[in-house]
Amino acid sequence: MNAEIITTGTELLLGEIVDTNAPFIARQLRRIGVNLFYKITVGDNRERLAAAIRQALARSDVVIITGGLGPTVDDITREAVADATGRELELRPEIVAHLKAFFARRGRPFTENNLRQAYLPQGARMLPNPIGTAPGFIVETGEGTVIVMPGVPREMERMMSEQVLPYLQSRMEEQAVIVARILHTAGIGESTIDDRIGPLMRMSNPTVGLAAHLGQVDIRITARAATEEEARALIAQVEAEIRKSLGTWIYGADEETLGGVVARWLRQHDARLALLETNTQGAILAKFSEEDRDVLAGHFLDLTALAGCEACEDFTEANARAAANALRRLTGVDYALVVMGTSDPKFGFWSEPRGETWVALAGPGGVLTRALAAAGQDEFTRQWLAVNALALALRHLADRGG
Repeated sequence: MNAEIITTGTELLLGEIVDTNAPFIARQLRRIGVNLFYKITVGDNRERLAAAIRQALARSDVVIITGGLGPTVDDITREAVADATGRELELRPEIVAHLKAFFARRGRPFTENNLRQAYLPQGARMLPNPIGTAPGFIVETGEGTVIVMPGVPREMERMMSEQVLPYLQSRMEEQAVIVARILHTAGIGESTIDDRIGPLMRMSNPTVGLAAHLGQVDIRITARAATEEEARALIAQVEAEIRKSLGTWIYGADEETLGGVVARWLRQHDARLALLETNTQGAILAKFSEEDRDVLAGHFLDLTALAGCEACEDFTEANARAAANALRRLTGVDYALVVMGTSDPKFGFWSEPRGETWVALAGPGGVLTRALAAAGQDEFTRQWLAVNALALALRHLADRGG
């Protein structure tokens, strides 16, 4: 079964509110193995919405729409669905009774415009709304099925969970689930990952895809199977191949964060970390949640606290090494991570010259140093440096155990 989501509302197109309904629906469809191939947003225009519904029915088995079921003039979803499916609207007495009882319970006057919510396309199956005024509905046609739910998130979520999902499952020829696993990488480029795991990305089940973020790349593995256990078994095989190809470039999976993984490693080895970051100015510290900062023992934003490092203002490998050793002595910790680069605004990730930042990690086995080809203090550069510096430290710790 293939589905399409249409969210309605001009406020979504104008960016006045963020669409949270479509992601929720997508996750629920994945749980029961429904394929989602399209997702679009249409403003409060009857003709455009009807055209979008017709197009969706031509390419999808199920079209799920949210929004536009209220009592006001710009709530046009009922009319658009009727237009798209060639049906008239009919007044439903049971909805009228529900609306009047709903308003009476709350001591509010029932105005005539609320009757708009009591009209449904002919032959539509009503979806009761126990916590709101506007019911949802289902229209089954020869081309496909249109399912309409309110745009209010809590109303839509309850209707989706209690009524729409069971309906879809009853219509499916085979029961299935879709399971996804996300592997997080840092310090390695998207094109390099593609080069290493390209053949896996051409598979049909599981599917493998990449999503680039600031300083890191996520690898999504998605499998479809009869049961979650079978889907996870398919994923595990592909994940093993990816980990074999990428090794410690992968720092975590699913909900794991870079700071959280570093903190876990330090706890496992009964170790603590001190940080000094000049041009990143706290971006590395921000990678650690409040709960994970128990592994940190000192955080500095300049070199003034480091005795014996007065000559370290020049950002060189030797000075980064000296600063890391000085920071480790000052704080008495197992590991000290130093990021030193210019904050001059003429530098930046996208500017020329990009500048250079030195990273140094001092530990029991000596000092690791690396140059990163970026400097400056714009937000993009700060975040890129923070991710790459922390990922570099984690790979070193994981590879050598300190």
